Amino acid sequence: MRIAICDDSQIDREVIKDFLHAYMTDRSIPNIMTEYENGRNLVDDIEEGGYYDLVFLDIYMDEMDGMCIARNLRRVGYTGKIVFLTSAAEFAVDSYEVEASGYLLKPHNYDKLSALLNRLIDRTNIGQFQVSVRNTIYSIPFAEIVYVESRNNVCILHCSDGREYTVYKKLSEIEAQLDDSRFLRCHQSYLVNMSYIAKADKQFELTTGDVVLIRQRSQKEIRSIYQEFAARGRKS
Repeated sequence: MRIAICDDSQIDREVIKDFLHAYMTDRSIPNIMTEYENGRNLVDDIEEGGYYDLVFLDIYMDEMDGMCIARNLRRVGYTGKIVFLTSAAEFAVDSYEVEASGYLLKPHNYDKLSALLNRLIDRTNIGQFQVSVRNTIYSIPFAEIVYVESRNNVCILHCSDGREYTVYKKLSEIEAQLDDSRFLRCHQSYLVNMSYIAKADKQFELTTGDVVLIRQRSQKEIRSIYQEFAARGRKS
């Protein structure tokens, strides 16, 4: 789960981050948190293809207020959840304009944050990879990603239904986001979902008919990782 925390107060950012870390750790939810001290950088990152499942947004900031930032996020195609952070609740009616998912009053309280997250986080959506295509965000379940291929300075996501998505990121970045034991970096140019491996030899033959290369100098180690994964699957 990818989370952005946008607040011009470093202390408030740290408090929210600590609360989120405790919540996510307690529930074993993989997450990546990014802090922003102003909204312009957040909007720019999302406009350039970045994505967050959840944005915590301070309503009162000096450079650009949170409502203005939220409008800009929606304008550039952001469809994720927005939670406002505020010391007063008078803006609550305005929050409907940007389809806000809720707001938290300062000073921050862990129990109130937990209650809000319990309502917002759909556990069935955890384990999805977001791809931006012409300002539209597609959420692809990890289970549908067969393998990822690095090709000509971009990456190609190959899905089980035959669809392919071009992602303008390094393979190492995608590997970090696909934080799941199913995925194995088997070659400098390939990341494979081991659930789709049909045969492991000098290369992986997949159930889709595709072939994925195995790093030659690490063949024994890589095949061993797959064999352990397959053995766990047979026992479960």
